[in-house]
Amino acid sequence: MAKLFTSVWRSATFLLALVTVTVSLALPNKVAASEQLPLMISTQKALGPVPGTFSTSGAFADYGTLITEQRTTSALPSPFGVVTHLVLLFEGQQGTFTLRTQIIETVTNDPNIFADDGVWVIISGTGLYGNLRGTGKIDGTVNDATNLITRIYTGIVQFP
Repeated sequence: MAKLFTSVWRSATFLLALVTVTVSLALPNKVAASEQLPLMISTQKALGPVPGTFSTSGAFADYGTLITEQRTTSALPSPFGVVTHLVLLFEGQQGTFTLRTQIIETVTNDPNIFADDGVWVIISGTGLYGNLRGTGKIDGTVNDATNLITRIYTGIVQFP
């Protein structure tokens, strides 16, 4: 009876080891795919309902067109500035991804420049970015004198 138990135990242990090795060999792509990586998105856009441009570095490198799909403002009237809520579509070479943002645009000493400080989250994607998830912060300026919005989006993303 003891030999039978030992034999069954060894077989079960071997089977468990085999399953563990098989799963370990299958997981590296999944583990690497779900790794959190830094991302930086640089954008430039003229004021108004016109497309802009973007480029990324970090988790992936891409560039393309930035489209404002939705814009609403709140905190008006306000002595400090305005809160802008945006839905932005990034059309890159490898797919698209969409961010939802909330940006506080604060009055500066220069009456033509607002300082931007905000947050973003990825809400959807296509192509290479179909499963992309991430969040981060926004820094930038809105310059009425040069008719230019420049923003840097930094954060962490992953491809689950």
